Amino acid sequence: MTVYVGSLKYAPVYKSLCCAFGKACEKRGYSVRYLFSREYEWMLPEEIKQKTTFIGHSVSISSMLKDTFSLKNREVVRKIFAEDKPTHVYMHNYHFLNHYIAKLANRHDCVFIYHVHEPYVRDKKAHGGLQQYWLYLFEYFQGKLLKNTDIAIVSSNMASTLFDYKYPNFSGKKMLIPLMYEDLGDTDPGVQDREYITFVGPPVPAKGPEKFLEIVRYSNDNNLGLKFLLISRSKIKDARYFKVRNLKVFCKDRMSDQEFGELIKRSIVVLTPYKRETQSSVILVSYMYGTPVVSSDVGGLPEFVSHGETGYLLSVDAKVEKWIEGISYVQKNFHRLSKNCRNYFVENFSEKNWEKYLDDILA
Repeated sequence: MTVYVGSLKYAPVYKSLCCAFGKACEKRGYSVRYLFSREYEWMLPEEIKQKTTFIGHSVSISSMLKDTFSLKNREVVRKIFAEDKPTHVYMHNYHFLNHYIAKLANRHDCVFIYHVHEPYVRDKKAHGGLQQYWLYLFEYFQGKLLKNTDIAIVSSNMASTLFDYKYPNFSGKKMLIPLMYEDLGDTDPGVQDREYITFVGPPVPAKGPEKFLEIVRYSNDNNLGLKFLLISRSKIKDARYFKVRNLKVFCKDRMSDQEFGELIKRSIVVLTPYKRETQSSVILVSYMYGTPVVSSDVGGLPEFVSHGETGYLLSVDAKVEKWIEGISYVQKNFHRLSKNCRNYFVENFSEKNWEKYLDDILA
């Protein structure tokens, strides 16, 4: 059995999701290969690079189109099916080239698996700018891809509900499987050197960065002594984030998983004041490092944040004083919450948990 897994549009979190699945398959004795955009190359260990076929340089809609219409890229995909004869192909992240891969999989009696991270966005305005209009096109084309998808995977009850609403005529097999990551955390995350209240960017409208700034300013105005951190792999152009006292900005386009992890391990709490979300990699990766969250209760987030156990939940519209109360709660109960977060991650979202689902997905 030969399994291909990958992501053709660059977004760093998908590297960990792909490798977690690949490693689980290899433990079962399956032959595993990877399909990645060349943009992932810098963050892949050598052992993964040796098993990877790189296709294109997709980072945006325009580069996706260019890579999709490249005859060279299509030939690479065609040769994979002709020579390697994969039994399963599992793709994360939407890409126009996935349509070609899915059709070839259908012709070669190969199971095409597509992880649907965003089934449907009800409140597109929450994303602002051109992104809200792209979402209409994305959902249309995703529907087309699902016509050639054998297994669609969703990772929250909310995502499953939205999938059924948007794609009621899906004829394949839908599976509810949590997001699972390579476990790069510590067995005992500890509390040493933890000093920041952290927001993970980029500060796009749907993530509620205005609420984060409001919390920082309130803390400064009331001399609460809190130190804040904004982490982003995308360039931040808004000068406001660089002018606020007690806010450190760490912005680096090629931030490794290890660098990101070190920043989360220095955090007391991660803030997720999201306006819309079906699931959150930020929350689950924070748990990996034993870091609790203070989160809005929108969408699927309550499925992953246990109030008083792994963090603190409140309304997205709650006054800033309530967010400060949440931060104070985590500070006072950090040892217990941190241990809960780490255990919750290990038992549900670390790569070892793929063993629970492999029989069904690779049957």
